[in-house]
Amino acid sequence: MKALLGKHWFLAVLLGGVALAWFEPQWLRPATQRLEPRAVVALALFLMAWTLESRSLFTVLARPLPALWAAIISYGPLPALGLCAGWLLPDADLRIGLLLITAVPCTLASAVLWTRLAGGSEATALLVILLTTATSWLVTTAWLAFATGTAAALDAATLMRSLVLVLVLPVGIGQIARSRPRLRAPADRLKPAFSVVSRLLILCIILKAAVDVSDRLSAGSVPLSLGALAFTAVLCAAIHLVALVTGLVSSRLLRFDYPTQIAVAFSCSQKTLPVALYVFVGQLLMDTLIAERLAHGHHTNPTR
Repeated sequence: MKALLGKHWFLAVLLGGVALAWFEPQWLRPATQRLEPRAVVALALFLMAWTLESRSLFTVLARPLPALWAAIISYGPLPALGLCAGWLLPDADLRIGLLLITAVPCTLASAVLWTRLAGGSEATALLVILLTTATSWLVTTAWLAFATGTAAALDAATLMRSLVLVLVLPVGIGQIARSRPRLRAPADRLKPAFSVVSRLLILCIILKAAVDVSDRLSAGSVPLSLGALAFTAVLCAAIHLVALVTGLVSSRLLRFDYPTQIAVAFSCSQKTLPVALYVFVGQLLMDTLIAERLAHGHHTNPTR
């Protein structure tokens, strides 16, 4: 049991934390009310960039095809699948919600973390995050306009400013810190510890969202049956797995190396929104187990 908990500690903490937020949100609310998600994500990205080899980032920038392919899957087949699968849902709001979940950018931090956990190319996942986030103001709104027939007005300048503050600036500072030998050495030495800290930071964001969702459900502001929500969650999990397998198999057919295949699989399939919290939790549960399996495959077949 101790060995099992040592291997799957994050799954246990994630499930326990979400259950606590669902049944006893008042226990967590004093802490989550003070939490600023953007600052937490920025810190997690800084830690990942600080421990990321600059050489691998430059290599990915020079050969961006895998990242572009992941972005194409993320913004093409995945939203199309969400649009088609939405007709299985009984409520129009759920159908639009499913499309929105599949049409948003890649997750800002967890895609890199779970790519690292599986032994994949973190730099590729990071570039996918940048590409999908930078183009979300155009692609996401285009999908919504196509599905609903209405145009959404977004402040592109505000979105780009947020992108710079939350993504570009932390990554840039992390890479600048890495250029100094005195700062690079502790980053390399403490990389496993920083990976754990980054996952705990993601957990903090999940718990904050869990408390918010629990409060909304308790207030009756989400007039949907539990059965409809459960079916939607199952449908989202199935779409996520289809996207992940599509990214993995197509990358193999395109002859990307194995670490890059892993990065494409996770970065093209991971999506999240605060309203889709329990879908995101399901993604992380599945992806943790998948990452461990892929990491095992990487160790047993390092040249694949």
